[in-house]
Amino acid sequence: MASIIKRERNKNKPWAVRWRDASGHQREQAFRLKAEASAFKSKLEVDQNEGTFVDPRQSRDTFSEAAERWLERLPATPGTKRAYGSTLRNHVNPVLGDRLLRHVAQDRDAVADLVNVAMIGKSRQRREIARLIITGTLDDAVNAGRLPRHRCSGIRLAPGVHSTERKDFIFPTHKQLEAVAASLGQNLAPTIWLMRGTGLRIGEALAVRKDGFRDNGTVLRIQEQVRPDGYATAPMKHRKTGDYREIPVPAYLWEMIEGLPDGYLFRRDSGRFPIQRSYWQAFTKARVDAGIPDGFTAHSLRHAFASALLARNVPIHDVAKWLGHLSIDVTYRIYGHLVPSAWGRAREALEAEYEDWSESS
Repeated sequence: MASIIKRERNKNKPWAVRWRDASGHQREQAFRLKAEASAFKSKLEVDQNEGTFVDPRQSRDTFSEAAERWLERLPATPGTKRAYGSTLRNHVNPVLGDRLLRHVAQDRDAVADLVNVAMIGKSRQRREIARLIITGTLDDAVNAGRLPRHRCSGIRLAPGVHSTERKDFIFPTHKQLEAVAASLGQNLAPTIWLMRGTGLRIGEALAVRKDGFRDNGTVLRIQEQVRPDGYATAPMKHRKTGDYREIPVPAYLWEMIEGLPDGYLFRRDSGRFPIQRSYWQAFTKARVDAGIPDGFTAHSLRHAFASALLARNVPIHDVAKWLGHLSIDVTYRIYGHLVPSAWGRAREALEAEYEDWSESS
């Protein structure tokens, strides 16, 4: 348990919180006000119980700094280190390098997107190296006591764009999704239809506000996502504070949302949002109970959203904008196989043009 003490000799920060870390060492954090110390103590004890607490002084490293140290100590040949270093500098650091190590440790989606989306056109070996660099760096930090744990183990590599092993997306029936929504309970059931109907990520869905629906519920504006720990919101993925994106809203979704209270739709009376890890666990259980095959996750609801639009000839650049992809290349890598073939349309256009041209001669 943590305790609050008053240090008379320190006039600038007289209040301090003392606790023992996982290895039994005493730690201390000083504060100017007793209220600040009390708030820190409360959050520390909750995070310690959940296994998510990270000592701020032990986790100020950026991911790139920690990864470079891990690579220096790696027992490998010079050639292997060069290959790892190239992957780190050219593929991993541009996406994760400037982020704090403790933030990367909790952002499983960002790591999965890197190896399975941004790098999908690279060789499987290159993607395996990227995954190893990330998990090796995080494992090293956990073993050294700089992190309590991380959420990036066990990420599977999706088939590459040239692989003949590509698996079709899983599309549950409407009844199956209704069962999943019902299993999550009345308070969280709308998240299923938000992700299915607007392509939101989990964190974005949990941060939706009633006043984000505009123009009589036909447009949804989002500009934040819930942090994994559920304590607060943060800017959207790869975006800055104040950035937003707008997405068309199907009528059935607005009918579900219109009668809900104002403000954040999923924030609890305590002020906290649902913890994403707990949401994942509840969703997985509901998916199994509904008979949906393995491989389908809450993130797969984005696939259903995008696939439904592309199958009905909505331009892929519009779909990319609504999904929040930084580049349309990302959208093509994931959904290019669903875009109607342009070959037949091209032949028809060329033949029609030739007919008009030849008759005008």
